Amino acid sequence: MGDILSALAKAKVPVRSYFARQLGDSTAAAVVTLKILNVLLAKYHFLERSTAVRSLPFGLLVDPANGCNLACPGCVQSTRAKSLHLFEWGNGLLPVDRFAALLRRYGCYLMQIMFCNYGEPLVNPSTPQLIEAARHYFAQTALSTNLSLPRFDAEAYIRSGLDFMYLAIDGATQEVYSKYRKNGDIAVVYRNVESLVAAKRRLGKRAPILRWQFLAFEHNAHEIPKAMERAKELGVDQFAVETPFDVSWDDPAIHPSDVAPFHLELTPHTEQTLAANWDARLLEGAAEIIEREFECAWTRATEAPAPASSGVSVHTCNWLYKSITMDANGRILPCCGAPTPANELVFGTFGNGLTDDFNSPHYLQARRYFADQLAYEAARESGAPAPHCANCKWDQEHTEFGPGEAAQYLRTVSRGTMGGSAIEICTNW
Repeated sequence: MGDILSALAKAKVPVRSYFARQLGDSTAAAVVTLKILNVLLAKYHFLERSTAVRSLPFGLLVDPANGCNLACPGCVQSTRAKSLHLFEWGNGLLPVDRFAALLRRYGCYLMQIMFCNYGEPLVNPSTPQLIEAARHYFAQTALSTNLSLPRFDAEAYIRSGLDFMYLAIDGATQEVYSKYRKNGDIAVVYRNVESLVAAKRRLGKRAPILRWQFLAFEHNAHEIPKAMERAKELGVDQFAVETPFDVSWDDPAIHPSDVAPFHLELTPHTEQTLAANWDARLLEGAAEIIEREFECAWTRATEAPAPASSGVSVHTCNWLYKSITMDANGRILPCCGAPTPANELVFGTFGNGLTDDFNSPHYLQARRYFADQLAYEAARESGAPAPHCANCKWDQEHTEFGPGEAAQYLRTVSRGTMGGSAIEICTNW
């Protein structure tokens, strides 16, 4: 471990010098260097199945608002889920100061921040401010929204610097759309899409990339062609059909369709749009933090115990090494799963005194479960927590921010100066 940390510390200055020449900005070079070296360290820990890690998450899933204006079946927000108290998910809005503190801790290492999990991000009036704060750290930003809110400031989201906006529209007519998007109004959605496209044109912006995401169910699959035409008429950049989770446990009348997923680029040159959305002047808002982090990264002492490993062939969960999740109330979660009375998925609360939430007792025990069963059982006997990860049956291979997204980020943020082989080394794990 010492050799790895020493190599990273020695690499910082020459890597920064290279990117300073390529990007023309020293602070941008510093933060890009931190992100690249951090992802390599995360890869080392993943391959070694480390229990404690010195890397920090490079993906963040955060809810600006825990609440939602809709009640879609299968979600923590559904009427049935709430009436039966199936999930432990209270309302709340993410305060700007809490998010700012989270960025001070992790921002220099984050490649992407997804501003949604189970809440509707547009419910929080501060969401554009949160996005802008994330941009100070050169983090790519995205959110998913139902867009069915009568009060919507399109210009605020265009000015925020948002990179991606996923539009959850599962139908082309109100009758079909509202069967899944309970309480949604597709006329309001269309009006808000029009206002976004108009605001982009008015402000001379190509971002955010607007992606119409259509979940294909048996009841709405016949409207896919009509939805595609509507997307073209509205000026949406991308149209994608996705396979949804089975929600029949919540609404027996709704079933996934067998339509194959597909993706259409309606506006070309997505990566050029993303690259043009970077502006080194944004870094002025976090320059002091970036420089301080650059000086001490991988040299500071750690309170975490030494890594434990039982070999590279052992299966483990990608989420535990790549990403971290926080809800609007500051609860730290390991993945996109929602806590239930039976599932211990709350790994801590941000700001409760831990200097490293990514190495909390729950995180250590969760990684230990996959890496060393004997050590896990011994820790349990000593009173260590029993996170839900030990009983998890969800997809542990794919995270919200995976190899494809990381590769795209490195291509765009480096403005094409990173070669394909270098990017593959960073992301192919």
